Amino acid sequence: LMNQGVLDAPFTYIPSTTNVGSCFKFEPEEGIIAAGGSQTVQISFSATVLGSFDEEFQFSVAGSPVPATLTIKGSVTTPSLEFDVDEINFGEISFGFPYTQRCRLTNSSPVPLTFQLRMSDDGTQPAVDSLDQIRKEGDPSWRKGIHFYLEPKEFTMNPSQGTILPQGHQDIEVTLCSNTVMDFYRRMLVDLEGFGKGVAALVITARCLVPELQVSSPVLLYDECHLNVPYERKFLIANDTDLPGCYGLIPQQRKDDSPVFYSSPKPCGIVQPHSFAEIPVIIEVQTLDKHCTKVL
Repeated sequence: LMNQGVLDAPFTYIPSTTNVGSCFKFEPEEGIIAAGGSQTVQISFSATVLGSFDEEFQFSVAGSPVPATLTIKGSVTTPSLEFDVDEINFGEISFGFPYTQRCRLTNSSPVPLTFQLRMSDDGTQPAVDSLDQIRKEGDPSWRKGIHFYLEPKEFTMNPSQGTILPQGHQDIEVTLCSNTVMDFYRRMLVDLEGFGKGVAALVITARCLVPELQVSSPVLLYDECHLNVPYERKFLIANDTDLPGCYGLIPQQRKDDSPVFYSSPKPCGIVQPHSFAEIPVIIEVQTLDKHCTKVL
């Protein structure tokens, strides 16, 4: 605002009564401009309606029958954000193994957009990765299964949030580590700061299976053994499927009258598709006689 007169000019903003006009704020709304001086006014706009606008804003000046008028024109549009694919299909995946696929989120809007990603119907307790599971050879989950106090969080997105510049893009890695044997149909939702939740979505599908592993020989013969002397034999676990498998030798629950003690220096591991894994088993015979012990 400029005072081109020879007297000081007190001014006051006249509030707008239109829907669009109420979205504007002026700072300061009143004051006194010295003769020949000026006042910088900061204009803030927070859009609540879509479309083009052409608004007049008025400032009354003490002693002047005509207000100072400012016209503001513009257009409010929805953000334009889209994925480069319609769907991410992981296909068949193996229980407890992480799988990663990529997509791209593009901002074709004329303004930067701050986003946050979330997965529909995902849990909160981190899922168990097979690589972590095989490091826990004595964990009760080998015998009783993995127990979750809350629903497992099976999806992770990297990055899960950020800001995309106008006409820019962000590459996103989506990782699924399933702890649930099921068919997945989820939606990855995009929330935009200042615009709303779920403004864009991408469908995620997958089918989680547990590959069937086979023991190559059901009987492991140790022949004649001396009492309390360790003997080692090896057997194979075969994986004839297209998926990796995770195995664990269940620790023996030894008792005073157990005729044979058994253990393994490599009780847990992973069998890749269409391959074998070798498991050594060490026994120590505790009593005389012929014995048959089941190893699970």
